[in-house]
Amino acid sequence: MEDKKQLKDNSLPEYEPPKVITYTDEEILEELGPAQAGQVGDSS
Repeated sequence: MEDKKQLKDNSLPEYEPPKVITYTDEEILEELGPAQAGQVGDSS
């Protein structure tokens, strides 16, 4: 029984807690670029 527990422990990846990432409006627009930053129906 001990061997199964050791095998299971060794096969699991190390836990990494989730990261919360926040972006400003400017950072989002910079990442998307001008082609993706328009609104639907915006033809100007």
